[in-house]
Amino acid sequence: MNNRIRHKIFLILLMIFLFIGNIFAQFPKQIENDMKFGLEYFTNYEFNEAKIIFSQIIQENPKDPISRLFFMITEYEHMKINGNYKYANNYLLKESKNISLLFENKMKQYPENVTYIVYYAMLKGMDVKATVSSSSNYLKVFKESWQTSNLIEKANKINNNNYDLYGVLGGYNFYIGVLCNHNNLLGIFINSENKMKEGIKHFTSAYKNGTGFKWLAGESLVFIYLHDKYNYKKAYKIGKHLSNRFPNNLEFKSLYIESLIYMNKIDSAEILLKNYSDFYKDFHSPKKEMWNIREKYLQATLNMKKENYKKATEEFLSIINMNNIEYKWIKTTSYFKIGQIFDINNDRKNAKKYYNLTIDTNEKMQAVLDAKKYLKTPFIINNK
Repeated sequence: MNNRIRHKIFLILLMIFLFIGNIFAQFPKQIENDMKFGLEYFTNYEFNEAKIIFSQIIQENPKDPISRLFFMITEYEHMKINGNYKYANNYLLKESKNISLLFENKMKQYPENVTYIVYYAMLKGMDVKATVSSSSNYLKVFKESWQTSNLIEKANKINNNNYDLYGVLGGYNFYIGVLCNHNNLLGIFINSENKMKEGIKHFTSAYKNGTGFKWLAGESLVFIYLHDKYNYKKAYKIGKHLSNRFPNNLEFKSLYIESLIYMNKIDSAEILLKNYSDFYKDFHSPKKEMWNIREKYLQATLNMKKENYKKATEEFLSIINMNNIEYKWIKTTSYFKIGQIFDINNDRKNAKKYYNLTIDTNEKMQAVLDAKKYLKTPFIINNK
Protein backbone atom coordinates (compact mmCIF):
# COMPACT_ATOMS: atom_id res chain seq x y z
CA MET A 1 0.00 0.00 0.00
CA ASN A 2 1.62 3.30 -1.04
CA ASN A 3 1.70 6.33 1.23
CA ARG A 4 -0.93 8.27 -0.72
CA ILE A 5 -3.54 5.50 -0.52
CA ARG A 6 -2.74 4.85 3.14
CA HIS A 7 -3.06 8.57 3.89
CA LYS A 8 -6.42 8.64 2.10
CA ILE A 9 -7.75 5.63 3.99
CA PHE A 10 -6.70 7.10 7.35
CA LEU A 11 -8.50 10.33 6.55
CA ILE A 12 -11.65 8.48 5.49
CA LEU A 13 -11.58 6.54 8.76
CA LEU A 14 -11.28 9.81 10.60
CA MET A 15 -14.26 11.24 8.70
CA ILE A 16 -16.37 8.23 9.58
CA PHE A 17 -15.46 8.06 13.27
CA LEU A 18 -15.14 11.75 14.08
CA PHE A 19 -17.56 13.20 11.49
CA ILE A 20 -15.55 16.28 10.67
CA GLY A 21 -18.57 18.53 10.41
CA ASN A 22 -17.18 21.57 12.14
CA ILE A 23 -14.74 22.74 9.47
CA PHE A 24 -14.60 26.50 9.21
CA ALA A 25 -12.63 28.60 6.72
CA GLN A 26 -11.95 32.32 6.69
CA PHE A 27 -15.01 34.20 5.48
CA PRO A 28 -15.31 36.07 2.13
CA LYS A 29 -14.71 39.79 2.60
CA GLN A 30 -18.19 40.92 1.53
CA ILE A 31 -19.86 38.97 4.35
CA GLU A 32 -16.98 38.69 6.82
CA ASN A 33 -18.20 41.02 9.58
CA ASP A 34 -21.79 39.76 9.59
CA MET A 35 -20.63 36.14 9.56
CA LYS A 36 -18.42 36.80 12.59
CA PHE A 37 -21.37 38.29 14.50
CA GLY A 38 -23.54 35.32 13.56
CA LEU A 39 -20.86 32.89 14.63
CA GLU A 40 -20.50 34.66 18.00
CA TYR A 41 -24.23 34.21 18.65
CA PHE A 42 -24.09 30.59 17.45
CA THR A 43 -21.14 29.74 19.69
CA ASN A 44 -22.91 31.29 22.68
CA TYR A 45 -25.99 29.09 22.09
CA GLU A 46 -28.04 32.14 21.02
CA PHE A 47 -29.44 30.31 18.02
CA ASN A 48 -32.39 32.56 17.20
CA GLU A 49 -30.15 35.63 17.03
CA ALA A 50 -27.67 33.76 14.86
CA LYS A 51 -30.41 32.67 12.44
CA ILE A 52 -31.60 36.28 12.08
CA ILE A 53 -28.12 37.41 11.04
CA PHE A 54 -27.56 34.51 8.63
CA SER A 55 -31.02 35.13 7.10
CA GLN A 56 -30.10 38.76 6.44
CA ILE A 57 -26.88 37.71 4.71
CA ILE A 58 -28.86 35.25 2.56
CA GLN A 59 -31.23 38.04 1.46
CA GLU A 60 -28.32 40.29 0.50
CA ASN A 61 -26.27 37.49 -1.12
CA PRO A 62 -28.80 34.94 -2.44
CA LYS A 63 -26.26 33.01 -4.52
CA ASP A 64 -23.60 32.69 -1.84
CA PRO A 65 -23.78 29.24 -0.19
CA ILE A 66 -21.85 30.03 3.01
CA SER A 67 -24.60 31.93 4.84
CA ARG A 68 -27.09 29.22 3.83
CA LEU A 69 -24.71 26.60 5.19
CA PHE A 70 -24.44 28.39 8.52
CA PHE A 71 -28.18 28.91 8.75
CA MET A 72 -28.58 25.17 8.21
CA ILE A 73 -25.95 24.35 10.85
CA THR A 74 -27.57 26.69 13.36
CA GLU A 75 -31.02 25.19 12.78
CA TYR A 76 -29.53 21.71 12.98
CA GLU A 77 -27.75 22.37 16.28
CA HIS A 78 -30.82 24.13 17.68
CA MET A 79 -32.90 21.03 16.93
CA LYS A 80 -30.29 18.74 18.42
CA ILE A 81 -29.91 20.70 21.63
CA ASN A 82 -33.63 20.24 22.19
CA GLY A 83 -33.36 16.51 21.57
CA ASN A 84 -34.89 16.39 18.06
CA TYR A 85 -32.09 14.24 16.60
CA LYS A 86 -34.04 12.37 13.92
CA TYR A 87 -35.73 15.51 12.59
CA ALA A 88 -32.40 17.37 12.68
CA ASN A 89 -30.70 14.71 10.55
CA ASN A 90 -33.53 14.61 8.02
CA TYR A 91 -33.48 18.41 7.78
CA LEU A 92 -29.73 18.45 7.20
CA LEU A 93 -29.82 15.78 4.50
CA LYS A 94 -32.57 17.65 2.64
CA GLU A 95 -30.99 21.11 2.86
CA SER A 96 -27.47 19.94 2.02
CA LYS A 97 -28.57 18.90 -1.49
CA ASN A 98 -29.61 22.45 -2.40
CA ILE A 99 -26.57 24.04 -0.80
CA SER A 100 -24.26 21.60 -2.62
CA LEU A 101 -25.43 22.96 -5.97
CA LEU A 102 -24.59 26.51 -4.91
CA PHE A 103 -21.11 25.45 -3.79
CA GLU A 104 -20.46 23.58 -7.02
CA ASN A 105 -21.37 26.70 -9.01
CA LYS A 106 -19.05 28.86 -6.90
CA MET A 107 -16.20 26.41 -7.27
CA LYS A 108 -16.60 26.48 -11.04
CA GLN A 109 -16.36 30.28 -10.92
CA TYR A 110 -13.48 30.34 -8.41
CA PRO A 111 -11.62 27.01 -8.64
CA GLU A 112 -8.68 28.23 -6.53
CA ASN A 113 -10.74 29.78 -3.74
CA VAL A 114 -9.79 27.86 -0.56
CA THR A 115 -12.76 29.23 1.38
CA TYR A 116 -15.38 27.65 -0.87
CA ILE A 117 -13.43 24.39 -1.06
CA VAL A 118 -13.18 24.03 2.71
CA TYR A 119 -16.79 24.99 3.36
CA TYR A 120 -17.93 22.52 0.73
CA ALA A 121 -15.84 19.91 2.54
CA MET A 122 -17.61 20.94 5.72
CA LEU A 123 -20.98 20.37 4.09
CA LYS A 124 -19.89 16.95 2.86
CA GLY A 125 -18.59 16.06 6.32
CA MET A 126 -21.91 16.97 7.92
CA ASP A 127 -23.75 14.97 5.29
CA VAL A 128 -21.63 11.95 6.23
CA LYS A 129 -22.51 12.49 9.88
CA ALA A 130 -26.25 12.71 9.21
CA THR A 131 -26.18 9.69 6.87
CA VAL A 132 -24.47 7.49 9.47
CA SER A 133 -26.91 8.67 12.15
CA SER A 134 -30.06 8.06 10.10
CA SER A 135 -29.28 5.01 7.93
CA SER A 136 -26.79 2.24 7.14
CA ASN A 137 -25.93 3.55 3.67
CA TYR A 138 -22.20 3.02 4.11
CA LEU A 139 -21.53 3.15 0.36
CA LYS A 140 -22.68 6.78 0.42
CA VAL A 141 -20.62 7.39 3.58
CA PHE A 142 -17.49 6.00 1.95
CA LYS A 143 -18.05 7.94 -1.28
CA GLU A 144 -18.64 11.28 0.42
CA SER A 145 -15.80 10.73 2.90
CA TRP A 146 -13.48 10.12 -0.04
CA GLN A 147 -14.74 13.30 -1.76
CA THR A 148 -14.25 15.26 1.45
CA SER A 149 -10.68 14.05 1.86
CA ASN A 150 -9.95 15.12 -1.74
CA LEU A 151 -11.34 18.59 -1.03
CA ILE A 152 -9.20 18.99 2.10
CA GLU A 153 -6.08 17.90 0.22
CA LYS A 154 -6.86 20.30 -2.61
CA ALA A 155 -7.36 23.24 -0.22
CA ASN A 156 -4.14 22.45 1.59
CA LYS A 157 -2.16 22.39 -1.66
CA ILE A 158 -3.56 25.76 -2.73
CA ASN A 159 -2.88 27.44 0.62
CA ASN A 160 -1.32 25.51 3.49
CA ASN A 161 -1.15 28.66 5.64
CA ASN A 162 -4.90 29.07 6.03
CA TYR A 163 -5.38 29.23 9.80
CA ASP A 164 -8.89 27.80 9.76
CA LEU A 165 -7.72 24.93 7.59
CA TYR A 166 -5.22 24.28 10.40
CA GLY A 167 -8.22 23.35 12.53
CA VAL A 168 -9.08 20.60 10.06
CA LEU A 169 -5.46 19.44 9.85
CA GLY A 170 -5.25 19.55 13.64
CA GLY A 171 -8.16 17.14 13.90
CA TYR A 172 -6.70 14.89 11.24
CA ASN A 173 -3.18 14.76 12.68
CA PHE A 174 -4.06 14.50 16.36
CA TYR A 175 -6.71 11.82 16.04
CA ILE A 176 -4.74 9.79 13.53
CA GLY A 177 -2.04 9.78 16.22
CA VAL A 178 -4.61 8.63 18.75
CA LEU A 179 -5.81 5.82 16.45
CA CYS A 180 -2.20 4.69 15.95
CA ASN A 181 -1.68 4.66 19.72
CA HIS A 182 -4.53 2.19 20.02
CA ASN A 183 -3.74 0.08 16.97
CA ASN A 184 -0.35 -1.61 16.68
CA LEU A 185 -0.75 -2.19 12.94
CA LEU A 186 -1.34 1.51 12.21
CA GLY A 187 1.51 2.37 14.58
CA ILE A 188 3.94 0.56 12.29
CA PHE A 189 3.41 3.20 9.60
CA ILE A 190 3.02 6.39 11.64
CA ASN A 191 4.78 7.89 14.69
CA SER A 192 1.76 8.54 16.91
CA GLU A 193 3.45 11.01 19.26
CA ASN A 194 4.71 13.15 16.41
CA LYS A 195 1.26 13.13 14.81
CA MET A 196 -0.40 14.22 18.04
CA LYS A 197 2.16 16.98 18.58
CA GLU A 198 1.58 18.18 15.03
CA GLY A 199 -2.17 18.12 15.63
CA ILE A 200 -1.89 20.18 18.81
CA LYS A 201 0.34 22.65 16.97
CA HIS A 202 -2.28 23.04 14.21
CA PHE A 203 -5.15 23.37 16.70
CA THR A 204 -3.18 26.05 18.55
CA SER A 205 -2.60 28.03 15.33
CA ALA A 206 -6.31 27.85 14.51
CA TYR A 207 -7.26 28.91 18.05
CA LYS A 208 -4.87 31.88 18.14
CA ASN A 209 -5.25 33.12 14.56
CA GLY A 210 -8.32 31.55 12.95
CA THR A 211 -11.70 33.04 12.19
CA GLY A 212 -14.48 30.47 12.08
CA PHE A 213 -12.65 27.47 13.50
CA LYS A 214 -11.09 29.50 16.33
CA TRP A 215 -13.47 28.56 19.14
CA LEU A 216 -13.92 24.92 18.19
CA ALA A 217 -10.13 24.56 18.02
CA GLY A 218 -9.95 26.01 21.54
CA GLU A 219 -12.56 23.52 22.76
CA SER A 220 -10.59 20.67 21.17
CA LEU A 221 -7.41 21.83 22.92
CA VAL A 222 -9.09 21.96 26.34
CA PHE A 223 -10.46 18.43 25.91
CA ILE A 224 -7.07 17.15 24.73
CA TYR A 225 -5.21 18.75 27.64
CA LEU A 226 -7.75 17.39 30.13
CA HIS A 227 -8.18 13.84 28.85
CA ASP A 228 -5.17 12.98 26.69
CA LYS A 229 -2.20 15.02 27.87
CA TYR A 230 -3.20 15.80 31.48
CA ASN A 231 -1.83 19.34 31.11
CA TYR A 232 -4.37 20.95 33.44
CA LYS A 233 -2.67 24.34 33.53
CA LYS A 234 -3.10 24.80 29.76
CA ALA A 235 -6.64 23.40 29.89
CA TYR A 236 -7.53 25.90 32.62
CA LYS A 237 -6.10 28.88 30.73
CA ILE A 238 -7.95 28.17 27.48
CA GLY A 239 -11.09 26.95 29.26
CA LYS A 240 -11.32 30.15 31.29
CA HIS A 241 -11.06 32.27 28.14
CA LEU A 242 -13.74 30.28 26.30
CA SER A 243 -16.12 30.20 29.26
CA ASN A 244 -15.80 33.93 29.91
CA ARG A 245 -16.21 34.81 26.24
CA PHE A 246 -19.24 32.57 25.74
CA PRO A 247 -21.01 32.22 29.11
CA ASN A 248 -24.05 30.39 27.65
CA ASN A 249 -21.99 27.69 25.96
CA LEU A 250 -22.48 24.75 28.31
CA GLU A 251 -19.77 22.64 26.65
CA PHE A 252 -17.17 25.35 27.31
CA LYS A 253 -18.45 25.78 30.86
CA SER A 254 -18.28 22.03 31.51
CA LEU A 255 -14.68 21.74 30.35
CA TYR A 256 -13.73 24.83 32.37
CA ILE A 257 -15.29 23.41 35.56
CA GLU A 258 -13.37 20.18 35.03
CA SER A 259 -10.12 22.11 34.65
CA LEU A 260 -10.88 24.02 37.89
CA ILE A 261 -11.28 20.71 39.72
CA TYR A 262 -7.95 19.35 38.51
CA MET A 263 -6.25 22.67 39.32
CA ASN A 264 -7.55 22.36 42.93
CA LYS A 265 -9.69 25.49 42.55
CA ILE A 266 -12.45 23.70 44.43
CA ASP A 267 -14.41 26.75 45.62
CA SER A 268 -14.68 28.17 42.10
CA ALA A 269 -15.77 24.80 40.71
CA GLU A 270 -18.44 24.42 43.38
CA ILE A 271 -19.86 27.89 42.67
CA LEU A 272 -20.23 27.12 38.96
CA LEU A 273 -21.66 23.66 39.61
CA LYS A 274 -24.26 25.11 41.98
CA ASN A 275 -25.87 27.01 39.08
CA TYR A 276 -25.06 24.46 36.36
CA SER A 277 -28.60 23.12 35.90
CA ASP A 278 -29.92 26.66 35.28
CA PHE A 279 -28.26 26.56 31.86
CA TYR A 280 -30.13 23.49 30.62
CA LYS A 281 -33.42 23.61 32.55
CA ASP A 282 -35.34 24.91 29.51
CA PHE A 283 -33.97 22.28 27.10
CA HIS A 284 -36.21 19.44 26.00
CA SER A 285 -35.55 15.77 26.71
CA PRO A 286 -33.35 13.90 25.88
CA LYS A 287 -30.86 16.77 25.63
CA LYS A 288 -31.70 17.83 29.18
CA GLU A 289 -30.84 14.30 30.29
CA MET A 290 -27.50 14.47 28.48
CA TRP A 291 -26.51 17.63 30.34
CA ASN A 292 -27.72 16.07 33.58
CA ILE A 293 -25.27 13.24 32.95
CA ARG A 294 -22.51 15.79 32.34
CA GLU A 295 -23.39 17.53 35.61
CA LYS A 296 -23.27 14.22 37.51
CA TYR A 297 -19.88 13.48 35.97
CA LEU A 298 -18.48 16.82 37.10
CA GLN A 299 -19.91 16.36 40.58
CA ALA A 300 -18.40 12.86 40.80
CA THR A 301 -15.02 14.18 39.63
CA LEU A 302 -15.22 16.92 42.26
CA ASN A 303 -16.04 14.43 45.02
CA MET A 304 -13.14 12.23 43.96
CA LYS A 305 -10.81 15.23 44.12
CA LYS A 306 -12.16 16.05 47.60
CA GLU A 307 -11.49 12.43 48.62
CA ASN A 308 -15.21 11.70 49.09
CA TYR A 309 -14.55 8.34 47.46
CA LYS A 310 -17.75 6.54 48.46
CA LYS A 311 -19.94 9.34 47.08
CA ALA A 312 -17.81 9.66 43.94
CA THR A 313 -18.05 5.92 43.25
CA GLU A 314 -21.84 5.99 43.65
CA GLU A 315 -22.09 8.91 41.22
CA PHE A 316 -19.80 7.31 38.63
CA LEU A 317 -21.81 4.08 38.86
CA SER A 318 -25.08 5.97 38.32
CA ILE A 319 -23.59 7.50 35.16
CA ILE A 320 -22.54 4.07 33.88
CA ASN A 321 -26.07 2.75 34.38
CA MET A 322 -27.62 5.53 32.31
CA ASN A 323 -28.36 5.03 28.61
CA ASN A 324 -25.80 7.53 27.39
CA ILE A 325 -25.11 7.53 23.64
CA GLU A 326 -23.74 11.04 23.16
CA TYR A 327 -21.19 10.99 25.98
CA LYS A 328 -19.58 7.59 25.54
CA TRP A 329 -16.26 9.00 26.73
CA ILE A 330 -17.84 9.82 30.10
CA LYS A 331 -18.80 6.17 30.61
CA THR A 332 -15.27 5.08 29.79
CA THR A 333 -13.78 7.69 32.11
CA SER A 334 -16.21 6.70 34.89
CA TYR A 335 -15.08 3.06 34.73
CA PHE A 336 -11.47 4.24 34.82
CA LYS A 337 -11.91 6.57 37.77
CA ILE A 338 -13.70 3.89 39.79
CA GLY A 339 -10.69 1.67 39.12
CA GLN A 340 -8.41 4.40 40.44
CA ILE A 341 -10.58 4.83 43.56
CA PHE A 342 -10.32 1.11 44.32
CA ASP A 343 -6.54 1.31 43.88
CA ILE A 344 -6.38 4.28 46.25
CA ASN A 345 -8.23 2.11 48.78
CA ASN A 346 -5.90 -0.86 48.18
CA ASP A 347 -8.60 -3.03 46.57
CA ARG A 348 -6.67 -4.46 43.61
CA LYS A 349 -9.30 -7.05 42.72
CA ASN A 350 -12.01 -4.45 42.05
CA ALA A 351 -9.50 -1.98 40.61
CA LYS A 352 -8.53 -4.53 37.95
CA LYS A 353 -12.20 -5.29 37.31
CA TYR A 354 -12.92 -1.66 36.43
CA TYR A 355 -9.71 -1.20 34.44
CA ASN A 356 -10.80 -4.18 32.32
CA LEU A 357 -14.26 -2.64 31.91
CA THR A 358 -12.55 0.59 30.77
CA ILE A 359 -10.61 -1.34 28.14
CA ASP A 360 -13.72 -3.24 27.02
CA THR A 361 -15.42 0.00 25.94
CA ASN A 362 -12.96 0.16 23.00
CA GLU A 363 -12.96 3.95 23.18
CA LYS A 364 -9.90 5.69 21.73
CA MET A 365 -8.94 7.52 24.91
CA GLN A 366 -5.81 7.86 27.02
CA ALA A 367 -7.82 6.40 29.91
CA VAL A 368 -7.92 3.05 28.06
CA LEU A 369 -4.14 3.05 27.62
CA ASP A 370 -3.67 4.03 31.27
CA ALA A 371 -6.06 1.28 32.38
CA LYS A 372 -3.79 -1.24 30.65
CA LYS A 373 -0.85 0.27 32.51
CA TYR A 374 -2.59 0.15 35.90
CA LEU A 375 -3.52 -3.49 35.39
CA LYS A 376 0.20 -4.15 35.80
CA THR A 377 1.08 -1.45 38.34
CA PRO A 378 -1.41 0.07 40.83
CA PHE A 379 -2.44 3.69 40.48
CA ILE A 380 -0.86 6.01 43.08
CA ILE A 381 -1.86 9.64 43.66
CA ASN A 382 0.93 11.98 42.63
CA ASN A 383 0.79 15.06 44.83
CA LYS A 384 3.71 16.81 43.15
